[in-house]
Amino acid sequence: MEYNIICEGSYPALEVTLNPGDTLVSEAGAMAWMDTSIQAKTSARGGIGGALKRGLLGGESFFQNEYTTTQAGAKITLVSGQPGYIRATDMEGENLMLERGAYLASTPDVVVDSKFQGLKKMFAEGMFVLTASGSGTLFWNAYGDIQQVDVAGEYIVDNGYAVAWDASLDYDVTRSGRKIRAFLFGDQLVMKFRGHGRVWVQSRSARALASWIYPYRRVQNKG
Repeated sequence: MEYNIICEGSYPALEVTLNPGDTLVSEAGAMAWMDTSIQAKTSARGGIGGALKRGLLGGESFFQNEYTTTQAGAKITLVSGQPGYIRATDMEGENLMLERGAYLASTPDVVVDSKFQGLKKMFAEGMFVLTASGSGTLFWNAYGDIQQVDVAGEYIVDNGYAVAWDASLDYDVTRSGRKIRAFLFGDQLVMKFRGHGRVWVQSRSARALASWIYPYRRVQNKG
């Protein structure tokens, strides 16, 4: 299996070349176009329980698609639902944490599940995050561009900009200011990472975009 990130810029796409014996797993609805020799099979990978956790708690699709082919060099193109960069990570037994909605596709030996972050993190983007483990290639996406930060000690990232991080890192979600100031002035939630590992940040925040759009919403007059 070979892959290439095409349509570089704000709206990239993932082009994967499949050969007989290859399998690509993706989010339902991610396929944009493909050769007619490619067959798609839809299933609840990980069983009903795993699909429920991934769908209801992890922000991903309940069902996933598996793509195979009997013809060499068959191409399929996947796109993300949000405008932003697509990253390929070669997994070699390590665990990677992903924000809700960041998973796009993977090879079959990569296991994607959801994980409860704990009540202390209940005010984050969500109480549940995705975990990716196993060996193979993981494709994930962000809103905007992606930058890697190497953490050695402590590092702070605004809650809306952390998209992926090594599971070896410990982290807490807290206010950026004191409690009284945070209550009065709305200081943002931040993720404070500790340890040694990698954090990937995205250059845009969906929450910030929603806040910017909110004053311009259409309000219906009930009078």
